[in-house]
Amino acid sequence: MKKAGKIIFGGWVRMACLVVCGVALSVACALTLRTTDAQAQATQSVTPTTAQAPAATTAAKVAGAYPELPAEQGKDVFVRVCSQCHSPDNVMALAQGREGWENTVSQMVGYGAQGSDDDFTTIVAYLAKNFPAPAAAKINVNRATAQELATGLSLTQTEAQAIVQYRQANGDFKSIDDLKKVTAVDAKKLDAVKDRLAF
Repeated sequence: MKKAGKIIFGGWVRMACLVVCGVALSVACALTLRTTDAQAQATQSVTPTTAQAPAATTAAKVAGAYPELPAEQGKDVFVRVCSQCHSPDNVMALAQGREGWENTVSQMVGYGAQGSDDDFTTIVAYLAKNFPAPAAAKINVNRATAQELATGLSLTQTEAQAIVQYRQANGDFKSIDDLKKVTAVDAKKLDAVKDRLAF
């Protein structure tokens, strides 16, 4: 019985020692963390450029990634945010106007993309500048068939055919004003596509 009491008492002593050592270790860790935090804050306040160097290095690495993407302002933000979910070079297959990119980025945010409002504004600007919608091909109204006029200028078949008949009867068009002389064509439609007209 005495031996059992010694074992139980010895077990309690060992447990007490472990608890005391554990508390001491926790206190030591807490003090070390406070000291490290204080030193880090002191370093940041004294030399902010040194503290910011790792962030600048990371940004440089990100900007160097995906060399096939244009190295324009905003690439680093685009790669950092978008590479969390997919390969950033996926955008190379797309070409959209600003509104299209805003919709795409909004969709990505809905899917869980993480970033600030400034990040997403920068990403839209980068994409709109570097992956814009392709310019619509110009339509030479003096050479195009009725079908090409209808398709290329969003005209009805009747309007397109009227342009071809007028051209055959009166010669080539010199300007949009000449084209507006075709009474069967809505002048507002022509104004809407004037940048796509070639004479």
